[in-house]
Amino acid sequence: MPTPEPLPASLLTDPAFVSACARREIGAVFQLARARAGVGPAQLARRTGLSTSRVTEIMTGGRTVSSMDVIERIADGLRIPGRMLGLADRPWEQAAEPAAYRPAAVPETWEVLDMLSRTTASDAALSHLEAAVADAAFRYPSTPPAESVPTLQRQLVGVHEMLARPQSLVARRRGVRILAAVSGLLGLAHHDLGDRAKSDAHFHLGAVAASEGEADDLTAWLLTMQSIVEYTAGRRDTAAVLLQQASVHAETAAPRRRAWVTANLARALAAAGDRTGALASLDQAAHHLDLADEPVGGLDFFTAPRLDGLAGEAYTHLGEHEAADNLLQTAISRRAVADVKGRAVLTLDLAEVRLAQGNLDAACALAHEALDIADGSVVQPIVLRARAFQRSLAPWSGVRPVRELAVRVRESKTQMVHA
Repeated sequence: MPTPEPLPASLLTDPAFVSACARREIGAVFQLARARAGVGPAQLARRTGLSTSRVTEIMTGGRTVSSMDVIERIADGLRIPGRMLGLADRPWEQAAEPAAYRPAAVPETWEVLDMLSRTTASDAALSHLEAAVADAAFRYPSTPPAESVPTLQRQLVGVHEMLARPQSLVARRRGVRILAAVSGLLGLAHHDLGDRAKSDAHFHLGAVAASEGEADDLTAWLLTMQSIVEYTAGRRDTAAVLLQQASVHAETAAPRRRAWVTANLARALAAAGDRTGALASLDQAAHHLDLADEPVGGLDFFTAPRLDGLAGEAYTHLGEHEAADNLLQTAISRRAVADVKGRAVLTLDLAEVRLAQGNLDAACALAHEALDIADGSVVQPIVLRARAFQRSLAPWSGVRPVRELAVRVRESKTQMVHA
């Protein structure tokens, strides 16, 4: 079982929190954990072994906690030192690693190889760095962005240091292309973490690097990555423009990448109400994917389940809800369990379809399910999509399921992970 994440030191030393612990007022402890650390009821339930309904009752004063067994579980699950709750030191406190200790970072293969060739970067060093970046790209959907950022930043520093030294023309071009890929991944990661300034800066850096590297296929990839950010943020006209540019650059790209670019364009066109263009682009995307025989990996991760998801969103925009329903359900069922962001956003899309079909209760239930999927891993795209769905519910704002969902959507912002 993974070690529970401790509450922030600022909360553990907060006078109100210290006082609530000393009085064993668990309802107040839970309320402060939610308000000041973004730990919501579902997360509290998971970490303490209690049911979500019981946690909610405790938070609202409908139930008190007096059982020592439950108090110990709360101390262990939230990593509250035993003495704060009138308990003996917990076993995990005695085994805790000294705060000053930090294990040294183990160098990656490409770093060691680069150190051995401090003039021009060796072919081996560049090959290993390219492989490391490709692996980071392939793992990105299943890795929390806060965990991806340190690795990507390390790779960015490494390639920057390489390019700062005299390089052969071939080595420099390869290094610049690596820089473009790392910058694009960092642009997406910082968007997911809610930092638009850093996201925009990294995408700009990536575009300059791809241009210098004379890599049209990489420029297409970067423009599509940036379009995803713009689409998620609600700037869909900008996304469509970026994707039109990406389509031009992708003309010589491998089929899998062309399929990905074209499928994203179909979604943007559908959002703009261009049914003919959207359906034609979906057909093209399916055709390119049928032709793809290159392996799935690195920057080229596009597969049939991902096409189903984008097609489902496109049909939702076009008002063809039965087709959207089938495609989205298929996409969700085939998405990797670890791809929390992807499954949560698709589930919110399916909730939008249920609402359009007239089933308000099912729509709200699906939205709750999406936020449950994201519990502990809430990122900006999920927050933005949940808020957009909440706006769709405005005509029913007084209905109880909608009011209850509104509380969770508000909480999702406070639970968003940061680098």
